[in-house]
Amino acid sequence: MTNEERRAARTELRELAAKELFESERADFTRGVKKALTRVRRRQAAIERDIARIGDAATLADRAQLFVVEAARAPRGVTELTATDWSTGEAVTQTMSVEPARTAREQVEAIFRRARRLKLGKGVADKRLADAKTTEAALLSLQSEAVIAVISAELDALIVRAVKAAPGDFARPGGDDISGRPSAKRSAEPAPSRPYRVFSGNSGKRILVGRGASHNDELTLHVAKPRDLWLHAKGHTGAHVVVPLEKNATCPADLLVEAAHLAAHFSSARGELVVEVSYTPRRYIRKPRGSAAGLVAVDREKVIVVRINAATLAELLAREQIAS
Repeated sequence: MTNEERRAARTELRELAAKELFESERADFTRGVKKALTRVRRRQAAIERDIARIGDAATLADRAQLFVVEAARAPRGVTELTATDWSTGEAVTQTMSVEPARTAREQVEAIFRRARRLKLGKGVADKRLADAKTTEAALLSLQSEAVIAVISAELDALIVRAVKAAPGDFARPGGDDISGRPSAKRSAEPAPSRPYRVFSGNSGKRILVGRGASHNDELTLHVAKPRDLWLHAKGHTGAHVVVPLEKNATCPADLLVEAAHLAAHFSSARGELVVEVSYTPRRYIRKPRGSAAGLVAVDREKVIVVRINAATLAELLAREQIAS
């Protein structure tokens, strides 16, 4: 083989290797976009379910209006209310089942409260759904552009646009997380040795989240100091959340809201748009004798009503500090 033939062969091999590398990069990008689309579509479905629940609650509240008078005079222990509906111009008998353990009036009022609470989140839900659809459209466009890309520089530009279009959903090829930092390989981590997870607020302050019922007790009763702030999603099962505070310090409002987001997310209220979160200094938490794991009594309770901000929550979850 002549020198010229050898040079041509080396050139051909380099071009082939470059082409294979480019195709690998394209495949990585495409996989990343598909995963992001899956996340976005799941979020869309969850938001649509939330909106449907808001509509259902409003419909139920409208119907419950028929039973206000009957509920006010019904004795405790009744299992059904009866009212006459004249909305069609004719008398139609309507019934409503109630729990005998609670007064009918309490149950009707609870329906109205839930409808009002969910209605507060309707505008937020509509905006979140519109944002998710915009993100989906952007990702689909990027996916199409990747098919016709011919050089790595074009893929690099698409990656930048994907991160901008879907910062909470698209992960850079190569294992970077949504903020562009190299992500930890969780599958290679040892089992966590502490009973809580650690997240960083926007200010850098730590927020501790219990890993489960028994771990909630450990966090609240043995890790948290009396001056620390304690939070929990009101009326729901879920994680205890602790904000460590310096002596005589108070919790800043923005940190309180961030901690409330985590308390709502790591509870059975996950997915709801508006969540009530209880909070109080740790010194006012008691463990009743013989109570189940994770169950505590709360004194001097305060309540914050938090409207879940998807961007705030995504940023908090992305700033989890991995146990070493």
